[in-house]
Amino acid sequence: MLRLLSNRLVQVVLLLALLTGLITFRIADPPAIRHWRELTFDGYNRLMPREPGHGALVVDIDEASLRQYGQWPWPRTLIGELPLILKQMGAKAVAFDMVFAEPDRTSPPALANALKDIPNAKAAQSLLRSLPDNDKTFADQIAQAGNVVTGFVVTGDPPGSKVIIKKDVVWEQGYSTASPSEFFRPFPYYTNSLPVIVDAAVGNGNFYPDIEEDSVLRRIYSVTGQQGQEKGMHGYPALSLEALRVSQGKDTEEVVTTSETEGIKNINVGKYNIPTDKDGGLRVYYSKMPRKDLYVPAWQILSRQVDPAKIKDKIIFIGTSAVGLQDLRSSALGITISGSQIHAEVIEQILDNKFLTRPASLNGGELWAAGIISIGIIFLAPFIGTGTLALLGTLLIGSGIAGSLYAYGHYGLLLDPVYPSISIVIIFILSSILTNLRTEMERRAVKTAFGHYISPTLMEELAKNPDKLKLGGEVREISVMFTDIRNFTTISESMDPAELIKMMNDFLTPMTSCVLDNRGTIDKYMGDAMMAFWNAPLDDPEHAAHACTAALQMNEALKVVNAALREQAEKSQRTFKELKAGIGIHTGRASVGNMGSKQRFAYSALGDTVNLASRLEGQTKGYGISVMISEEVRKQAASFAALEIDLLTVKGRKEPERVYTLLGDVGYALSAAFQELAAVHGRMLAAYRAQKWAEALALAGQCETIRPDLTGLYALYRQRITDYQTTPPPAGWQGVWVAKEKS
Repeated sequence: MLRLLSNRLVQVVLLLALLTGLITFRIADPPAIRHWRELTFDGYNRLMPREPGHGALVVDIDEASLRQYGQWPWPRTLIGELPLILKQMGAKAVAFDMVFAEPDRTSPPALANALKDIPNAKAAQSLLRSLPDNDKTFADQIAQAGNVVTGFVVTGDPPGSKVIIKKDVVWEQGYSTASPSEFFRPFPYYTNSLPVIVDAAVGNGNFYPDIEEDSVLRRIYSVTGQQGQEKGMHGYPALSLEALRVSQGKDTEEVVTTSETEGIKNINVGKYNIPTDKDGGLRVYYSKMPRKDLYVPAWQILSRQVDPAKIKDKIIFIGTSAVGLQDLRSSALGITISGSQIHAEVIEQILDNKFLTRPASLNGGELWAAGIISIGIIFLAPFIGTGTLALLGTLLIGSGIAGSLYAYGHYGLLLDPVYPSISIVIIFILSSILTNLRTEMERRAVKTAFGHYISPTLMEELAKNPDKLKLGGEVREISVMFTDIRNFTTISESMDPAELIKMMNDFLTPMTSCVLDNRGTIDKYMGDAMMAFWNAPLDDPEHAAHACTAALQMNEALKVVNAALREQAEKSQRTFKELKAGIGIHTGRASVGNMGSKQRFAYSALGDTVNLASRLEGQTKGYGISVMISEEVRKQAASFAALEIDLLTVKGRKEPERVYTLLGDVGYALSAAFQELAAVHGRMLAAYRAQKWAEALALAGQCETIRPDLTGLYALYRQRITDYQTTPPPAGWQGVWVAKEKS
């Protein structure tokens, strides 16, 4: 399955199928997608609210008004004073954001009926019945004002009441022969105010809120319909649009324009053109909050404590913000406001021509943008780095968000940056995963093909750059290490093949880790021996120091290996034979690269540097030390604890090499113990080369006392000195020792 997914063609087909699914999902536009889109636009409204207008006000029956004039409901004769006073102050239109669906219970005739079962109340009943009916008086007050709009509301319970339309909504066919009623949001039942009240008004509008699933009011129903109405029937206008119509004159029409493909396009109310959704929904463009300037308490109107200039030429909505009357709505700004304020907000945005629109063409544009960018990612991913692709995608998404914000702030266009961005991110993530999967499969193929005979470091390099899989190399400075088990033949003779293999694995595994952990490259295993080098194929400026560190770690790791081997030998009841290893390190120039035949080759190193490192390893046993390094290694790793042990001419070379034994790291080099040893050892070596045999013997003894583990080294010098005392070296001798054997 993974191999199939790593195929580039399969990846492209899979990603294109995913993109098709994402586009199809967006076309279906499920509720979750719509919700996230609306939340984005809510955020824009909070970030860039509409500037407050000045064409509407709310006369608020607030808590203070209730305290002054009594609890709700007020007598309708008192309510009727509001439109009269507002008319006198110059209001263009007055709309009631409430329904008067039942007779006034405080009306005198209603009170007379309430006294029918009370003895001796006939006189009072007769007097009450002679008084004017409150609803009739209220209707007269409305008629006298001459600019009042009453309201009706959707109800879920039958039978409702007949909606009285004061002015028919007319329509233009535009590019369609369809009636707008086919696009209106239909409701089964409506509750209307009492006919006597509605008949007295010059307008009647619906104020049912378009509250969405998250309880936020983002739109109003500009025009609604009724289920079961005949085709071609006109719709029921919104309260705010009726108030706008009345404010321009009683004969103003509300004209609905439709399109066959887009449904309702706009509604014209007098001189105002109002763009809507395809079903007539008008999005509320909320202004900066709070809007204390938008409210006038009802008690101030009734007591005439308001400057008429504040009312003049305004469209007034009479409503309530009192908590108990339950006319509070959640706005897109995340703030709760009264329903009457929402009507006022709608009027302000119409008067100021500030709308939020989302033409149907934007859906296609967003999908095209997301599709083109996603396709670009799909086809570019194999050829450019993930980081570059991520940067490019981020810039494009950022540009989309910035463009969306700009379109909102300057043109009121609702461009959705969320779903296109999500689609692009999904395509990018999956494309990156599949690209990385293919790359990893290619790397695995390289590792599988060459991992048996080249170093892990080189495998990584080859995985990144397969073009390096060719014959050839370069000359560069490297540090080469050889390590070997001493007396391996003798040790192996006492083991069966399985035990021998296990022992070799137990030895070579930690030795290999020491090399790899210090940025070394394993060249090859040769039975019980191992060759490694540093500074190739990857640059390592501290290659000599890293080689020395690896050698010291090998000595420590060997102690752990021997402890485990001792325990195994004791369990098997056989003689434990301690493993001892010799390590030789030399730094110099060598040829490194892929060497071999076209059928089989390996990354390796060749040259005199490699040969000398091998010879140094071979001499460790004779000197009784575990690590021997060349003078060049000593120069490049000068901070390590090392002692010069000889001027040595190895087999195959004419010139002597100054060689050292490596005893410890930088910390040990600074210790008092090493400083003492180095001083005494230096004097011993100087006396030896000056042929001061007695002094050299004495100093060798002191050195052995300081470092008993170097007994083999100083025993070697005692033997040499004894031999030279018998047979002195030739004239001109410089202390050079010529090795007759490789080891």
